[in-house]
Amino acid sequence: MVTPAAADTTDEVLVQDSMDRTVPTGLGSSADGVTYDASPATAVSVANGEARLNAAAPGATVTARPVGLSVADSTQSTEFTLPALPKSGSGVYMSLQSRVTADGFYQTQVRVDPKGVVLLETLRVNAGVQTSLGYSWVPELRVKAGVPFVLETRLAGTDKVTIDARVTAVGAKPTTWKLSVTDRSAKRLAEDGRTGVRLYVSRSTPALPVLFDDLRVTSPEEVAPPTTPPTTPTTPTVPTVPTVPTTPTVPTTPTTPATPPAGGAPAWNVTGARTSAGSAPVGTTSYAVPSGALFVSAGVATTGTGTSAAPFATVQSAVDRAASGSTLVLRAGTYHESVVIPAGKKITIQSYPGEAVWFDGASTLKNWQASGGSWFSPDWKYDFDSTPSFTKGEADGTAAGWRWLNAEHPMAAHPEQVWIDGVPQVEVSTLAGLKAGTFFTDVANDRLYLGSDPAGHSVQTSTLTKALSLRGEGAVVRGIGIRNYATSVWMMGAVTVEAPKATIENVVIYDTASTGLFVGASNATVRDVTLARNGLMGLGANYADALVIDDLLAVENNAEHFNTSPVSGGVKIAKSRGVTVTDSALLRNDGPGLWLDQSVYDVRIAGSDFIENKGAGAFLELSQKIDFVNNLVLRNVGNGVKINNTGGVNLWNNTIIGGDRAVNIVQDSRSSTDASVPGHNARRPFPDSTMPWLIRDISIGNNVIGESAGNCTVCVEDYTHRFTPAELNIGSDGNVIQRNSASAPSWFVIWSRGTANVNPYVFQTWDAYRTTTGQDVNSTAVEGRPATDASGRLVAGVTASARSVPALVSTILGSATPTIGARFP
Repeated sequence: MVTPAAADTTDEVLVQDSMDRTVPTGLGSSADGVTYDASPATAVSVANGEARLNAAAPGATVTARPVGLSVADSTQSTEFTLPALPKSGSGVYMSLQSRVTADGFYQTQVRVDPKGVVLLETLRVNAGVQTSLGYSWVPELRVKAGVPFVLETRLAGTDKVTIDARVTAVGAKPTTWKLSVTDRSAKRLAEDGRTGVRLYVSRSTPALPVLFDDLRVTSPEEVAPPTTPPTTPTTPTVPTVPTVPTTPTVPTTPTTPATPPAGGAPAWNVTGARTSAGSAPVGTTSYAVPSGALFVSAGVATTGTGTSAAPFATVQSAVDRAASGSTLVLRAGTYHESVVIPAGKKITIQSYPGEAVWFDGASTLKNWQASGGSWFSPDWKYDFDSTPSFTKGEADGTAAGWRWLNAEHPMAAHPEQVWIDGVPQVEVSTLAGLKAGTFFTDVANDRLYLGSDPAGHSVQTSTLTKALSLRGEGAVVRGIGIRNYATSVWMMGAVTVEAPKATIENVVIYDTASTGLFVGASNATVRDVTLARNGLMGLGANYADALVIDDLLAVENNAEHFNTSPVSGGVKIAKSRGVTVTDSALLRNDGPGLWLDQSVYDVRIAGSDFIENKGAGAFLELSQKIDFVNNLVLRNVGNGVKINNTGGVNLWNNTIIGGDRAVNIVQDSRSSTDASVPGHNARRPFPDSTMPWLIRDISIGNNVIGESAGNCTVCVEDYTHRFTPAELNIGSDGNVIQRNSASAPSWFVIWSRGTANVNPYVFQTWDAYRTTTGQDVNSTAVEGRPATDASGRLVAGVTASARSVPALVSTILGSATPTIGARFP
């Protein structure tokens, strides 16, 4: 047992379990008689002096809690060991839980990513609504496979609850707490409750086991463990997710699934981001109720007339009866509907002040029957279209780069969705392939099969395909949540904007089967919106001129793992002109964070964060006239920023750290004068003189660029060998450019030469690059050490001679003062 140095030796020991036993299923009993509730029991075992929590699939949760122990103030510690680091994705979360009752619990968790980087966080969970109380990176500890570490948390108080936490290497002697928070809110948890250990593997990370050992729980009070069974639940009612904070200092990102459809809105903690992007929590907005508003209340008598005393029962009935210009005010509740605002009607849909309104596409499925090791319900009567294309009935592509479906995820386009107690199940294509954590739909016989026993659990399935179709000009939707719709790919989105001048504000859309929100008309505003865990994309847009995106959070979209091309990820915009994306966060999407493609013109992308996306952080393709200013681009798996056949780009005052190539500028053979090449805007003349599809006129200034995992840091290549550097007019200066060592990446810079059949310059040294090209005269090279910390801030001693800021850039920045990199609050 590793006893933390700061532990109070006078505390009463309630649990001290060295796991010195062998138990094939469950945790058995300690030498002191401590037994455990484990969920699922089959995922827990003990051998070789260590307990094993085995997550069966991505997104799986495993918990273990001592039976009969209920305590208020306590100190807990345990050793965790990862036999192998996560291979990809957001990583694995290991937690200690305190004061677990039917009302909620506190949780201190450690997230370990594929590089072994540690994030320590404390959460409060109230009936499924989860709040991040604080977090801290732990740069002094880098987790390694097979090497244990200690997680410790201390909790005390009732009028205010103080929670301390730290994570240390085994054998270390900590004297201070790494993270200390105080919970004074009305939702604080003051009662005695259970304690527990928890494992969660993110949905983007392959399943893996975790070991824990030497579990210790102490209390400063004279509290003996009760001998009677606890009255609180023995399994969590909701897997845990960090929530939206109440202050802008802790932005948001999802880590674990939330329970659909009941309960509050999930929310997200954005680690490393600057902005508190996204919607206000559902139920917290307070829009004024205008005179003459029509009221709707889910589940009331259908004879309502729309007054506050006699509201309509459904939103669609209110839309049908409302005159153009009406405001519909929705009272708290769940609306299991698909609503169409028709052409010719300008309608506002908003929540009643302070009330939580949800559009929910899921229903409870019952009448389960056992059948040969599986369970089926004969109440399944649905047959959703699984076309993997924007054209209904069209087969998947066959050309390289144009196949929607990934062979490892062949069911991605099938819109069926199932949750057991809020945990998503994975769809399989045959009954023979059914196993725990999966489901199969037998459409011919109207049966849905589960591989996990549903007895005593809530089973939710998506039964509606679309939430809202906005076909009336000037539609407004605000202050609501939307979730769990079985949207086919060709339907474009669970919410579709099909007429000009729509506004979507303070709206949460998550867990839809394909795209959460689609904008297909001009002059739309998407402000304070959260799009999370949607099957294909968060937001898609086409022919969306004058689109305004502000304060958007798009996180962990492409949850069904379609191929990156032709579309995927956080946001993809095509064939649109005059677009702005500001103060947004695009995080951990499976695909690009933001993708501009097919003749997007005149775009401003500013003050936004692109973090840990599996594709490029930002992909600017076949477009023109892009201002990419003051953005934070960190730890993306694809390129940090990729500029492909796109010109007129101002790349200024960004911090672009990580990715295969941090900055990758490439010209391929696609020509704007070739009508056979996809991507032309049919509303424009052909050829379009404003859309040359060339990497010409690109300015790179006052950025921080580095930590490339590929073969170069700044890469400029013309694959056609047509254009000289002078003809391309690409200029770079005033930057900090970093590489990890003299050989990684192998080339500091690649720079186009443009001569036919001659490869570009490849520079192994900074001096050779500057001498040959004349670029980056006032820039600084950093080699063999980081230029930024984990948040993207410049480390002490790293500077460059910042260039004078062009007028356009100074307008975006709000200042003409030359600085280096993205600006932090």
